[in-house]
Amino acid sequence: MNARQARLSAAAAGFTLVELLVAITLVALITTLLFGGLRFGTRAAAAVAVRVDRSAEIAGVYNFMQSELADARLLPPSPDPLQATSSFEGEPDAISFVAIPPAYLALGGYHRLHVMTEGSGAARRMIVEWQPIPRGGLPEEAATLQPSVLLQKVASVEFAYFGVAEANHPPEWQDHWSDRTDLPQMIRLRITLADGWQGPDLIVAPRTADAMQH
Repeated sequence: MNARQARLSAAAAGFTLVELLVAITLVALITTLLFGGLRFGTRAAAAVAVRVDRSAEIAGVYNFMQSELADARLLPPSPDPLQATSSFEGEPDAISFVAIPPAYLALGGYHRLHVMTEGSGAARRMIVEWQPIPRGGLPEEAATLQPSVLLQKVASVEFAYFGVAEANHPPEWQDHWSDRTDLPQMIRLRITLADGWQGPDLIVAPRTADAMQH
């Protein structure tokens, strides 16, 4: 066997260096593409999970606010000036109203709910406070609930109130509802999170206000 035949026999038996380099390059390219696709898929899945969690948190807040705002009511005036209390106070970034807390809290009786935000920056959060309302000469209970956190990482919470601002004027949206003897016809809640995401508006009509209209 001469030298030329030996080289041909060696080439037929295995890969040349050029072929090996080409194969390694192709494998590297395929690996890079697969890894890039995997990273994209992971990021997409993480983004979807964040949106789902965020939507679930907002839905929980809306369910609570829907139930409590629909139950907002006016209390009859108390003959005792020390027990006199305004039933509804609406501000642009906070709201205070009278309702019966959810049954799972086992509080019972009328309570004043204060819904507001506290903190600053990324630590800002939406909270609710519960204050029992003594009625009929009964003493106020000493034990009250600590503020409950409704939502974390909140940029802003905005309330608006729909009703008649002045006599002989049509109802309109207002940013205050204070020192009134009636409830607004509708209440709007708008939440913006710290990352800029804004939830859909929640609009609730208190049942007591609707009954008063009829």
